[in-house]
Amino acid sequence: HYSLVGFIRPSDLRVRSMRIRPAEKRDHPALAQVYVETWWAAYRGILPDAYLDSMTLAETETSLGREIGGAGVVSLMAEGDDGKAAGLITGGTDRRRDRIYGGEIFSLYVRPSYQRRGIGHQLVAHLVAQINRLDIFTLKVQVLEANPCRHFYEKINGVLLACGRIRFADTDIEACTYGWLDTDLIGTTL
Repeated sequence: HYSLVGFIRPSDLRVRSMRIRPAEKRDHPALAQVYVETWWAAYRGILPDAYLDSMTLAETETSLGREIGGAGVVSLMAEGDDGKAAGLITGGTDRRRDRIYGGEIFSLYVRPSYQRRGIGHQLVAHLVAQINRLDIFTLKVQVLEANPCRHFYEKINGVLLACGRIRFADTDIEACTYGWLDTDLIGTTL
């Protein structure tokens, strides 16, 4: 199943549309590139440089392959009409079995050169459509507080539920959780 999301931006007329589709094994190398580029852009100065510099495409591809291929995981990618991977989203049933928030966005990455074009919103909307078919109508996501893109979740009506310290890459860092008591609040009109 494929969906076509159209847009034209004066800054890049070459990319006229995005296709949101299920991520497949053949996509893992391109999606690993999206993941690494996004982490380098978003987390430089937030996470230790040594951790970011140690990220390899091969290791990232392996770990993404485990996540994307996981049981009950919905994995979608955004692909430009140029055939390049622009973004990735994974999600499904909340991993902590939250009694209120049944669904969780595990990861959402949009290649920096494709950001601010509505691709993230479209990826979330497509994920919501998939998890709604699984009778999941509430959703949450955890994001690093210092992530410059975290306000995206507020723009799609996410409610800030809590912030607290987590341990990541041998560093204590603040993370925030956003939630939707009804996934219709995201505005999933496709």
